[in-house]
Amino acid sequence: MEDRRRRGLQIDWRRGLIPLSLLAMIILFATGAPVWVLGLYVLWIPLYYLAYPMYMAHSWKSFDKEFTMRFQKGDYKGLLEQYKGQWFLRRFGPRSEMLGKLGLIHAAMERYREAEHAFECAIDAARLDPSDQLYFNLANIKYELGKYDDAMQIYKSLRSNSPYQQSVRTQLALIDLHKGEHGDQARQFLERERERASGVLRTRIDDALARHS
Repeated sequence: MEDRRRRGLQIDWRRGLIPLSLLAMIILFATGAPVWVLGLYVLWIPLYYLAYPMYMAHSWKSFDKEFTMRFQKGDYKGLLEQYKGQWFLRRFGPRSEMLGKLGLIHAAMERYREAEHAFECAIDAARLDPSDQLYFNLANIKYELGKYDDAMQIYKSLRSNSPYQQSVRTQLALIDLHKGEHGDQARQFLERERERASGVLRTRIDDALARHS
């Protein structure tokens, strides 16, 4: 897996637009550009650097709120249609976050290959170090696809202080059980964890224990 630390060295090219915009303005003044050109350029700067970010933040906040509400209700097909209709955010919004939400939709609909692709693209699109949540979600999809070695590698790469560490230990025990490695230890651990697990994780534990009883 790609070294996660390298992503922190990536530079956001949009920051370079600020000095370039100022330089372009100076050149326009110096070359005697028509007044209407200078007027349009001066108008464009606040629109791009003030109005555009404000509209983007408002659009993202509204979409994120609606996404959370509909996801909790299990309206996954409706969410997918809503996502497809968000042309502005998909084109200009936070690409990594949008792809991460697409991955969640596909995962909830059990479209695991589509979810795998979405999460991998979300990680690639992250400007800085991708969140543990993205890696954890991708590892879960790898697990569902039976790619246990890939899933194990990602689980083990998560930070030691990651909030997913308890779930990671459970997932690694599930993988051990499926692969027939440390079977007794894995089974004992999963039997203890089953009592406090819920949702998808509880289902995975129940299925694994039943299959390897």
